[in-house]
Amino acid sequence: MDKTRQERYNMIYGNTARKIEDLVAEPVRRQPRKTRPRREHQVKESTRQNQKRAMSIDLAFIKVLVAGLCVIAVASFFYLSERTKVLNQKAALTDAKTQLNTLQVENEDLNLEIEQSIRFDTVETAAKKYGMVKPDSKHTLRYESQDAEYIRQYGKIPKAD
Repeated sequence: MDKTRQERYNMIYGNTARKIEDLVAEPVRRQPRKTRPRREHQVKESTRQNQKRAMSIDLAFIKVLVAGLCVIAVASFFYLSERTKVLNQKAALTDAKTQLNTLQVENEDLNLEIEQSIRFDTVETAAKKYGMVKPDSKHTLRYESQDAEYIRQYGKIPKAD
């Protein structure tokens, strides 16, 4: 009875195949199957009553079912309302982006029209007519502002010496 695991399960390690004689020499020992005596299926009366009670739908089950359905309906309603709000906001954002793009194109078109409407040759002839000349570096006055966007003038700018 003190067999090794290898002997007990007829395991062979390695890459060699077993010989056919080894299989024939050891007969396969099968133990007879134990059969249980069959009992007649007897159901007690209390078991039948429990089965009937379990299969029947009582008032408490209906209340829980209705409450669950109400909770699901309310949660679905709130989800759909929030989803609708998000979709409306996305539509408004898309409209605003479209309007912004349209205004930017119009602005660029107007700037181009303004630039094209200026005739530099007429400006130069008018400047010569009135005796205007370009200022030299000694005629320009540098002013450094903390605000880079615009300048507010509260008084007269002093003249350069």
